[in-house]
Amino acid sequence: MQNTLFSLTIVMSLLVALSGCQPNVEMPAESNDRQKLEQNNQQPLSIEQSKSAVVTEPAIDAKTCLALSKSMEKIDDTSKIEAIYGIQELLKACLPTASNTEVLSLLENYQAMYERFLLTNETIEDKNFNIVMEIADEGKKVPEPLLKTLNPKLQYLIRLVEDDADVRVIYQGEGYYEFTHDLQAMADIFTPYLRQDQKAFIERLAMDNQKIFWFDAAIAFSLQELIERAQFWENYLALYPKGYAHQDAKHLFEIYRYLLVFGSENTQWTDDSIHEFLDPEYRPLMLKLARRPNSVLARDAQALLDFIALSDSQRQEKYPTPDMDENSDEMSEWAIASYQKAEALSLQSPWETGAKNCMNGVFCVEKDAEE
Repeated sequence: MQNTLFSLTIVMSLLVALSGCQPNVEMPAESNDRQKLEQNNQQPLSIEQSKSAVVTEPAIDAKTCLALSKSMEKIDDTSKIEAIYGIQELLKACLPTASNTEVLSLLENYQAMYERFLLTNETIEDKNFNIVMEIADEGKKVPEPLLKTLNPKLQYLIRLVEDDADVRVIYQGEGYYEFTHDLQAMADIFTPYLRQDQKAFIERLAMDNQKIFWFDAAIAFSLQELIERAQFWENYLALYPKGYAHQDAKHLFEIYRYLLVFGSENTQWTDDSIHEFLDPEYRPLMLKLARRPNSVLARDAQALLDFIALSDSQRQEKYPTPDMDENSDEMSEWAIASYQKAEALSLQSPWETGAKNCMNGVFCVEKDAEE
């Protein structure tokens, strides 16, 4: 017990010291010391800048754990990575005694903390931002002269990436890069203290959302992985019918179910006439899925296979199309086939029925909460 208290004393002293020396990335409103602060902000933030303070604080009691969420709230885009490491040490001491509700709350606060920490404010002056991010994304070291063309916060985060800290660069498509962190490492801190259904949900999102979901309006992973993800959520709903975040799990299942049938704007599984699969690997995957026992996905896959097998005349007889589309134009071959497939496989788009985003982090969040 004395060793634990002593260790917590060191961590809290570190957090207190760090909170007093956060780099001020924003320019001050007052003008008296503006020149001095501007000169300081031209220097890149050093990863080694923060050092452990001399231990002078008294031993820490249970109040520290109760105030842990407030400690996380103090971390923002001006903080140093050492402050997060201090939070991690406190979590190791506090989570074993936290209630289930407290663990989930701390996890949510921890994710929000990291999102604040990784906020950047690139401007038109940071003209080399995309070049630097592309180099870092490739695992290469950014040349120092090029790195120094960015603002101090961006330089600091790039150095964290290069030093294998819990920060990395991810390409989102359409020329857009951003900083992110290791979701699996985050989940590993908390899941030992959660129920199995909670653990399964959070670990799955941590694994899937470590990669991007969309890439230039295309699905950013293979049909085989899409099927595997859909099967996971179908299994989850069956295994935990009253489990953690049941509605979110159902929403995720409906997303993957819909994409398996209809694809996305830039991802299609068949040709325009919906008579042939675009890749020879797709048909065996669908046939295998159709044999899945007691499965909604199996029924969807079989319905898609049955529709593909229909001739144009059979389709027109079963699913007659209007003469004109909604714009009063003659319907193209693609428009006719798409209309008939939607009639044959009647699935409502999950984005019309749910406003949640489940593709970032380990929680599904209301889209309004992200704005």
